[in-house]
Amino acid sequence: MDDKKIFKILQGWFPLLEQREIPKKKHRHFFQQFLEWMAAEKVANHFQAYLMSIDSENPHENGLERCAILQHMNIDMGLTQQKIRKRTMPLYEHYKKHKETIGKYYNVNAQAFDIVFEEIYALLKSQNLELLIIYAEAAYWMAVPKEDVEIHKFCKSFSKQFKDDAICIEHYIKLDCLRST
Repeated sequence: MDDKKIFKILQGWFPLLEQREIPKKKHRHFFQQFLEWMAAEKVANHFQAYLMSIDSENPHENGLERCAILQHMNIDMGLTQQKIRKRTMPLYEHYKKHKETIGKYYNVNAQAFDIVFEEIYALLKSQNLELLIIYAEAAYWMAVPKEDVEIHKFCKSFSKQFKDDAICIEHYIKLDCLRST
């Protein structure tokens, strides 16, 4: 397996990563090493990242404002954050009000995560970008260029590289299902 492939694809998508030395072969299969290689950089007074994490307890902390690609495009990410809050706040309020009926084992954050990913996806789609989601000890997301062949190669190589750690990657696609009444 060419375990260098995911790093090379990322450097192709994000030229600033070309300045970072690819981890040595004996360390490439460690997801923690991948996270360190992808770590955010402080530029001027803010952080820029290509891999954003979402706080499992507060999906509103989703790293959107750190997304380097969107920062370079001068996108107002505040509008998307407002949409996320507008859609998730009633969900949290309803759950809080009816927690005894709904049950304490219901994961309201999972439903909020779906909303967060839908809104981030909509923003990225409007900029001709795609959304990749990584499920590890936390959820991570990445905005990547709309290059289906490279995305497929990346996801396949990523899955092989980190399969022993049970880390999964998904090329997010919003399915529009018809509802029957």
